[in-house]
Amino acid sequence: MSKLTTANGYDMFEMSSMLQKAIRRSDIPHAAYAANELSVRYRAYLWKRLLTVSAEDCYGIMTKEIIALKDADDFVNKKAKEGATNDLFIAKALVLLCMARKNRDADYVACNFMWNDKLLTDEEFDEFVDYEQVEKLRISYGERLPDYVYDCHTWQGKRRGLTARDMFQTENDALEPRQLSLFDDGSFGNYYEHYKSKGEISPESDRKWQEFMKGKETDPTHNGENWTD
Repeated sequence: MSKLTTANGYDMFEMSSMLQKAIRRSDIPHAAYAANELSVRYRAYLWKRLLTVSAEDCYGIMTKEIIALKDADDFVNKKAKEGATNDLFIAKALVLLCMARKNRDADYVACNFMWNDKLLTDEEFDEFVDYEQVEKLRISYGERLPDYVYDCHTWQGKRRGLTARDMFQTENDALEPRQLSLFDDGSFGNYYEHYKSKGEISPESDRKWQEFMKGKETDPTHNGENWTD
């Protein structure tokens, strides 16, 4: 079997290894070098590797960004000749991946909890499956949903007097696991002013809005000057 080599004669698999290891360490120069070596002869493989890295090593929803950049790369270079490609989208992907917060939760879950030959014990079923609830749902699906289903967008939620303000606060507090947001302490001031100007906020709701907004700002970042640590 012939050895797969890159543009400058490096082993393709060694460059692939350098690519991922450098991204993990936020080492942009070495990640870029490896990507450049792979991009000429193994461009499709390079993008597959970057997609794998986005899922295996990066926190959050980075993968969709890499997919979008790959689609853009395909579009721009559809008719490009070898050596004349536009590599801007690869560079963008490398920067995003290197600077992204890292964790290996997905790899850990895949390696430890996703085995086709692992069977659950009877004890695990008894612990995690509520048979009584399952039977109730079978008999009357939809009538015993959790209370959180019924917010201001549903008929039952409206009957309870729930509002958009209730939803903003309740659903933000319910996030799990919760990632700190730039606007956790935002007042929703523009939203409030818009609907108040249209006369769509009742006196009772207005009182609750005033309590909710007390001490808060519509833009806690102050036009990007203050960022959440």
